[in-house]
Amino acid sequence: MIFEKMNLKLKNMLTEERYQHSCMVSKVAEEIARYYHVSTEKAKVLGLIHDCAKDLTHHDLQDLVKKYHIRLTEIEKCIPGIWHAYVGAYLARDIFEIDDPEMLQAIKYHSTGSDSLNLLGKIIYIADKIEPGREINSNGKIRELVWQDIDQAMLELLNSELKYLVSKNEIIHPDTLQCRNEILYKNKFRRNDEKSRKTESFKKEE
Repeated sequence: MIFEKMNLKLKNMLTEERYQHSCMVSKVAEEIARYYHVSTEKAKVLGLIHDCAKDLTHHDLQDLVKKYHIRLTEIEKCIPGIWHAYVGAYLARDIFEIDDPEMLQAIKYHSTGSDSLNLLGKIIYIADKIEPGREINSNGKIRELVWQDIDQAMLELLNSELKYLVSKNEIIHPDTLQCRNEILYKNKFRRNDEKSRKTESFKKEE
C-alpha cells in the first residue's frame, strides 16, 4: 500500500491530536533511520502507523485481542495501556497490508521495548518518545544521544520510563526490564572486549 493511502486510512482512525503525533514520529523516525543507514521507507511508514490502534476503546481492544487470539500474560492483562501495540501489529497487517516481520515486531514492542528489538525497532521506540510534541528530558540529553549512541539513548529512555512507573507504583512489563538489561550487558561486553584488546596490544608492544 502506498504511503499516501496509508495516511488517509490512518487519519480516519485517530483523533487529530494522535494523528499529528504520528506524523511527527514518522518524520523523526525517517531522519534517524537515514542517519543510521536503515530503510527510511520502513521507518517512515512505521512512525506513521505505530499507534493505529491507540484510539480504540477498551472494549474494542478486548474484542480484537480475542479475534486475533493474542495470549496476554497475567501481567499484560493488568497493563491495558500496552494492548494497542499488540493489536496494532495485526491491524498493520490487515489494514495497512504490511507483512514484513521486522516491521510488525517494531509496532508490537514500541510501547514496552524488547531485548529482541533490532535497530529499526529501536528507532521507532525512540522516535515515539522524542518527537517535538513530547515533553521529555528538558535538557535535551536524550535527543543529543540519539546521534551519538542509539543504545545509550534507549537506555536513558528506559531508565526514565522505569523511574516514572516506580514513582506511580505501576506494574512494569518484563520486556522493559529485559530490554534495559540487554543494552547494559552488551555495553559491558563491549567494554570488556575493548579492554582486552588494549591489554593484548600493550603486551605486543612490550
